[in-house]
Amino acid sequence: MDAAILHALEKIRCPFLDVFFGIFTALGEEMIIAAIIAVVYICFSKRTGEQALLTVMTASGITAGVKSAVRRLRPYAAGTVSRVEIDNPFVSTVDLDADMSFPSGHATASSGFFATVSIRRRRALVITLCSLFTLLVMLSRLYFGVHYPTDVLTGLLIGAGCAFLWQLIYSKWYGARLYVYAAAALLSVPLLFIPRTATDSMFQISAILLATAAGLLIEDRFIRFEDTKNWLHRLFRLLLAGACAAVPFLIFHFALPDGQWMDFITYFFTLFAAMTLAPFLFKKLKI
Repeated sequence: MDAAILHALEKIRCPFLDVFFGIFTALGEEMIIAAIIAVVYICFSKRTGEQALLTVMTASGITAGVKSAVRRLRPYAAGTVSRVEIDNPFVSTVDLDADMSFPSGHATASSGFFATVSIRRRRALVITLCSLFTLLVMLSRLYFGVHYPTDVLTGLLIGAGCAFLWQLIYSKWYGARLYVYAAAALLSVPLLFIPRTATDSMFQISAILLATAAGLLIEDRFIRFEDTKNWLHRLFRLLLAGACAAVPFLIFHFALPDGQWMDFITYFFTLFAAMTLAPFLFKKLKI
């Protein structure tokens, strides 16, 4: 069934669909999802942004661990179908790890985010649009020949499952939510010392999990910035947050040698600075 679906999609490939599905596969990029969550968290709804962040990061951590352990060859690498080669600043299908097919990170991140939005808003139009966007992201990965249907379906289950789990935690144990997340983040650390799961992506996701856990705990305990409806303040917040992330990233990126642990340090301190220093400045500058 997996192969039959991929072959059917391979037959309808054309330049228009390459662009069409390229837009939606870009929407499912983890960095794009992270940027959207950051905008929501900083500018519009801290509560919704935080829940989306915890959902997507937990789901992505699970997916990264399973990917590293399973090591399923992608369809094009296994010879099932050919690959549509796209390489631009927003999306690329040419620099993928060939043995990281299962589950789909795009399906995981997009379903986690859009399921959280649907659960929080609970409006028919929102749920319909979120479901459609998630489906198109999943289809785009099949169309490009970089995932099997079972890859994207499993990613969907992980993302949506985490969304409902975090909704339950927020509803029943809101005060303990960040400690639950910190405990989940710590579970990623042992995977860094197992040869099969100690992949580059696992080091990066572990660093991000730990940094966001630590940053959110500190912000919630000592800073507690509030939402703003002032559009100028929102713009300044985005600029400050970007600077708080860019400066440490550039310093560590150019100062440290190559290596997985060096990447871990870079990602950790970049995210930690963005999660703590930026909110501190929001309050101090009253924006």
